[in-house]
Amino acid sequence: MIIKRLIPLILGLLNISIANGAEWYIDGSINQEMSYDDNIRMQTGADKRGSFIYEFLPQLNAGYKTGNAELAATVGYGVEVYSNELEKSRQKINTSLSGSYQTKRVNYALTTNYRIQPARNTAADDTGNFNSDAARATWSISPSIAYAIGAQDSLNTSVEYSESLYSDEDVTLINLSSNDNSHLGFNLSWRHRWNKQYTSTLSSNVSFYKSDGNTRNTKNQNYSVTLGNSYVFNDSWDIYLDAGYRYTVSENSQLGFTVDRTSQGVLINSALNYTGEVLSSGLRFNQSITPDGSGQLNQRSSVGFNVSYQLTETISSQLTSQYQKTKSISTSSIFSTSVLNNDRSNITASAEINWKITPFIFLKTSYIYRWQVEEQLINTANNNAQSNRIMLTLGYNWQGLTLSR
Repeated sequence: MIIKRLIPLILGLLNISIANGAEWYIDGSINQEMSYDDNIRMQTGADKRGSFIYEFLPQLNAGYKTGNAELAATVGYGVEVYSNELEKSRQKINTSLSGSYQTKRVNYALTTNYRIQPARNTAADDTGNFNSDAARATWSISPSIAYAIGAQDSLNTSVEYSESLYSDEDVTLINLSSNDNSHLGFNLSWRHRWNKQYTSTLSSNVSFYKSDGNTRNTKNQNYSVTLGNSYVFNDSWDIYLDAGYRYTVSENSQLGFTVDRTSQGVLINSALNYTGEVLSSGLRFNQSITPDGSGQLNQRSSVGFNVSYQLTETISSQLTSQYQKTKSISTSSIFSTSVLNNDRSNITASAEINWKITPFIFLKTSYIYRWQVEEQLINTANNNAQSNRIMLTLGYNWQGLTLSR
């Protein structure tokens, strides 16, 4: 009875939306990947373990647009299956929801997402522990408001809350499980467009990080100010440089000790990009702070280079490389030489060739090289590991359906 009453109301809303120029759409993709990795857990010697890996990753996207509002949702679910009988099949979940509403001067936006994947898939940017069996679940929500002061100036404010949660599948003598951690950040920025080519942004940020685990508990407060500059030389070249200062206060409780520590440093986000008809490339340098699953707040510095080339109308190639340095800024001097620290360096290089068979189907072959050098050890007796991975991906992009007026 209730459903019968709701049907006319829903149809009425749809008719109003369509009459006001609304657009509904739905599309999706299905990717299948077969690969071989000669060292999936990034170990050395007799502990190296290779395996064929099959991944099945379908994804569905849906959205709604009007002249001043937009709503978009994504739902994806996938699995990783290994030929090595010592490895368990693992699942991947990727969901997101975002929306925005625009008035003459103000833009309101909200973004939220939820993801599950094997923790070792993000180890280079997280704990550095590729030998993990845990699953990592992350979710975040971020509302923002942008206010146009005039034709050239805008004031932006945003809040972000995120959590990373780890399953209890890693058991070692040092750490019974990874540390769940949370982040709450507040950002306020002013953006000024000097001309069509040059834009600058002044930002201030306050962030709170918290991590709880079996052997370590940490609390961190970070305060930062950055000045960003973006310049477009022409249709092909552009550059941006964000640079700032941070001040961090840390409280580290571990092995029965509680130690307070302060640190300061530089934040950088920069890139030089070239975009051509057949050749595109980019050079970037970044230095930021991020929490990890071992209970630390890390400073991560990286330099990377990428180049892509359009071989034919349907075939393209790409080369990428990156060097990344991870160093703890929350660990006190008492623990800085202990095995509980995990400072490290990571090198990643990849090459790929992509063939667009039809407007809906593509075939990609790729190769990835990884190298990790650990300066302090955690959850492993290895400090210099390398791996090689060869992949073949077959993808289908469904163009979907669109209803508009």
